[in-house]
Amino acid sequence: MDFDDIVIGSGLAALGTVLGLLERPERRIAVLCGPAQPSFLYYDERRTVPCAYLGEGGLGSHWHGVIPTGWRNNFAAASDASFDTMLRRFYPNTDARSRLGSPFLFVPWRPVRPTRELQQLVARHGGRLTLIAEAADDLRFDERGVTVDSASGARRAARAWVAAGVLHTPKLLARSLVPRASRGVVSDHVFCYVGQLDGQPPPAITRTREGLFFPAVYDTAATALYTLRPAAFAFRRLDYGIEQRAVFGLPTGNALAKIARRMSPGLLVEAFYNRFGLFGVARRHSVYAQVLVRDAYELDAGPRPLRARTKQIRAATDGARRTQPFAGVRLSQRPEIHLPGIHLHHSLDLPALAQAGVNQAGSPVQVVDASVLTEIGPDHHSFKMMLSAHERAAPAGAIGPRT
Repeated sequence: MDFDDIVIGSGLAALGTVLGLLERPERRIAVLCGPAQPSFLYYDERRTVPCAYLGEGGLGSHWHGVIPTGWRNNFAAASDASFDTMLRRFYPNTDARSRLGSPFLFVPWRPVRPTRELQQLVARHGGRLTLIAEAADDLRFDERGVTVDSASGARRAARAWVAAGVLHTPKLLARSLVPRASRGVVSDHVFCYVGQLDGQPPPAITRTREGLFFPAVYDTAATALYTLRPAAFAFRRLDYGIEQRAVFGLPTGNALAKIARRMSPGLLVEAFYNRFGLFGVARRHSVYAQVLVRDAYELDAGPRPLRARTKQIRAATDGARRTQPFAGVRLSQRPEIHLPGIHLHHSLDLPALAQAGVNQAGSPVQVVDASVLTEIGPDHHSFKMMLSAHERAAPAGAIGPRT
């Protein structure tokens, strides 16, 4: 064997997997990080919001770092203690235990960046961890283990952990192990504007040495997560803000420099609020919802990998407006506008994987990214995905599917 384990991908799920594997004594691990010349895939032809990234760090390199404490749809099946342990690994001075089960969003000053973390692990663990700047071209297994082909040749290991991403993982499995790996559709969160609210007390933001805790609210069906943001300048006009976002293609939390170049004072105020908790005291607030949309997009093999299923998306966003929890909201008059939430999941046909012997208990090929998640609820899933992958790979974790 060249290695004990090969991890395919280098995003947050891959990082969680590596952290778990390093807890196993003497494991020799290779990480196929993606090509040295990276490439993006985008939600639409404007190419402003990425839906996949083939390169070092995956989309985790562009994650804005939001960590939910609501603990809804806990696909990681982790305990409060394991959540706390993983959080403190990156933010040792932050205690979220009292907030677990309550809908807060922790936004760190310094998000977890997988490339940086993996490089630090290489320095710390010597020859046990090898990073390879190549993508996996082919994957196969037999009773002796797995073989992974990449640009520099074939490598053998006892087990492969696939974390190539929601769009790239189905492609890899379809050309190697499971011809019908893709479901043909993929689920997502979308971001929509509910409306405006006057006279609401400012959200109670808690600042720590390492970030901010923002309050949020769930709907009764646990399919939407609501947040308030200050409505300033032209954003005080109903629908103006979401119209601007739709034109610019800038999701909440994007880089302040990009927003400043757009010369949008209202969007800049929201960005400073999202990043630093500033300008929270306002006479008018915008109400936004992050909404779960099952099978929101059809997958396409062409240059545009996703085609929006507008009826499903509109039904979900209309439902979020009907069940919004605030009194006195002036509802949006532009309900057709939505933005991608960058939380793609459930792109793999799980029965097809099971039939091929992939991702089953004891299988040498385990899929640990969001392509196997059938349900993520209304919360941001990236941190929980990292935690789930860690549990799968760690010695105490049950090696088998977790959906």
